[in-house]
Amino acid sequence: MLLFNSNYEVGVFKRVSENNELVMAVGQEEYTLTLSNEEMEDLEQHLVNQENLLIPFHKKTKELILNTEPNYDEEEMEELMNISEGAVYRGDD
Repeated sequence: MLLFNSNYEVGVFKRVSENNELVMAVGQEEYTLTLSNEEMEDLEQHLVNQENLLIPFHKKTKELILNTEPNYDEEEMEELMNISEGAVYRGDD
């Protein structure tokens, strides 16, 4: 669990530009950060996981604190998809 102190705030995602610039509001300020392609993928996964537009942010280092772990087990999801496909082939609904 992440504990917040005075160095951390929660930013609100505003937009991403074509050149991988993230714009977010942190308190009364607006920050623009240039992200790598990998950081963009991490940001996307974080937003999917959180189901909201909040991003923990370290004010001094300008580091985003992202939750990049998938919300599901890939093996379980694949098994469920196989079961679902089998039901379709048998005509079960």
